[in-house]
Amino acid sequence: MLRLKLALLNVLRNGRRSFITLLAIQFGVISLILMGGFFASMYEGMREGVIRSQLGHIQIYQKGFNQFGNQEPEKYLIDAEVLQQVTGQIEALEQVELVTPRLNLTGLLTDGSKSLAVVVEGIDPEKEALLSSAVKLTAGEDLFEEDIDGALIGDGLFKSLNLEVGASLTLMATTADGSFDARDITATGAISTGTREVDNRFMRINLKHAQELMYTQGVTRLVVLLKETQDTDAVMAQLNRAFKEQGLALELRSWSDLADYYHEVVNLFDGIFSIVQLIVLAIVLLGIVNTMVMAVMERTPEIGTIRAIGGTRGEVMKLFISEAFILGLIGSVLGVVFAVLLAQGITGAGIMMPTPPGSSQTYPIRIFTDADLLWKNGLFGLLIAVISSIYPAVKASRMVIIQALRFA
Repeated sequence: MLRLKLALLNVLRNGRRSFITLLAIQFGVISLILMGGFFASMYEGMREGVIRSQLGHIQIYQKGFNQFGNQEPEKYLIDAEVLQQVTGQIEALEQVELVTPRLNLTGLLTDGSKSLAVVVEGIDPEKEALLSSAVKLTAGEDLFEEDIDGALIGDGLFKSLNLEVGASLTLMATTADGSFDARDITATGAISTGTREVDNRFMRINLKHAQELMYTQGVTRLVVLLKETQDTDAVMAQLNRAFKEQGLALELRSWSDLADYYHEVVNLFDGIFSIVQLIVLAIVLLGIVNTMVMAVMERTPEIGTIRAIGGTRGEVMKLFISEAFILGLIGSVLGVVFAVLLAQGITGAGIMMPTPPGSSQTYPIRIFTDADLLWKNGLFGLLIAVISSIYPAVKASRMVIIQALRFA
């Protein structure tokens, strides 16, 4: 206790040096919290974006679809009887917000003068409006169940065909029995999923219209949206057990299994964050070591006096480390407080980021300040201050008493 009191008095006595050290610690803590909070918000935005525009939390397929469905999708459809049974069973779970079917197909879209290959999704418009909340309507109006021949066209596809709302088009596709069929459709609106490549080839039509085009009552998949993303694994395990008990030949995949691009981005930015952490660590470490070494040089007579009156080398070391501990504690607390204030200010300012590569939507800068991020980086500031003081403390403890007293 006495040592901490002496250390605090030394910190207060050398105000300028202590201020410089505190600035270095705060710089490190604030930098890491702001960057970590920005990355965390970006990860959540991307995750919820892919969940609520394309993937849902869980997708259910006929067994074998994920292995062979790309070559022969029409052979791996969930039939109408199983669809009805499974839908009711899933909707009964308290964690589930909604369940909606989708029928996927590829086809050729033409306006009479120009034809483009397209990826088509047959949907239940009412349920999909809730699931696809991240999909933005950029022109026209949304798709409704009564719009039997209506279609929502991807924004890039809409522009490349120079379409207008209400334009008549023809969609041609291969049916479930391998023949070829075509249906007239009407462009009710244009949509953006947030991914430019998808928007250039994507369109949505009513599920019934898609089933008529393919001559089937089946669907490609059931998409499950949960109330909370963290329930995904638990619900998947529960559904897997239930399907096995009922002998249903179905397989499940979570949003995480399907979101390859999301994981690639997370891995990339985690690597960047690690490099930034090392750079910040080096800056803070060198800054604190420099000021602590200066403190040792300025206090050489004091160190000699402490050693002359019986102070051990260990006590000298502990005194300097205690000073660093106090500086680290104060600097970390101030750094956390200032980081939270800055994060709230930046988030509230509504600053918009430029459109990311491959995306068609901008988004505001948000910085999360969850408790886990704050305490970890606050602890980082404290530890780096203590670690930085070890070399100067050892240097101080090894001074020869007679030589140190000569500077008095």
